[in-house]
Amino acid sequence: MGVYAHRFIEVLDKDNKWKALPIWNKHEEETYGKPDIITGELKLKKQLCFLQRASSGFYSSVSLFSKDDISHSISPGELSDDARAYVAGFNLPVYWYCFSLSELEAFVDKCGEQLYSNLADAFHDRNMQLIVKMLVSMRKENIGDEETEEGGFCQTPRAAYDDYLEDYLSVVSELNKIYFIIHEIYSFYSSDMIRVVFFYG
Repeated sequence: MGVYAHRFIEVLDKDNKWKALPIWNKHEEETYGKPDIITGELKLKKQLCFLQRASSGFYSSVSLFSKDDISHSISPGELSDDARAYVAGFNLPVYWYCFSLSELEAFVDKCGEQLYSNLADAFHDRNMQLIVKMLVSMRKENIGDEETEEGGFCQTPRAAYDDYLEDYLSVVSELNKIYFIIHEIYSFYSSDMIRVVFFYG
């Protein structure tokens, strides 16, 4: 059984209090518990958090671009009431962390620039290697076959692409999930008043 990052999206309301944004799912009759809302024949279940394995993607500390770069710890007293109630049944101590949506947006831009920079460097190094090989080949033709030293290690463009793209896309994916919820479902637009809080369990 893996460790999961339990994530909540919270919004600062007009009273300067954080409120968790629920997601409403269709209630399945074969599952435990009762629906939270019944409207005619529609039965809905309230879900406050998303679950994602902490061993991969943005919530992994081994990722090149991870939540460690922008998150900071917060006390339970700073959470929304729903987030505090969610952990009431947990036996282990829970340590909360958070980052604002504006911090995540800036981080996505920074990661994109780093990906571009590494790809540009890799293409430059590759082109320089090709030029050096061509010059060495011409020199050998002019003065005979003599040993020449090989250049140092250079990362290929493909290796740079493979190394950085997957981790970059995991950050972009997290941002897009949050955008879908706050823009398409709730129509919130102020990034400074939206944050993600999470813990591992």
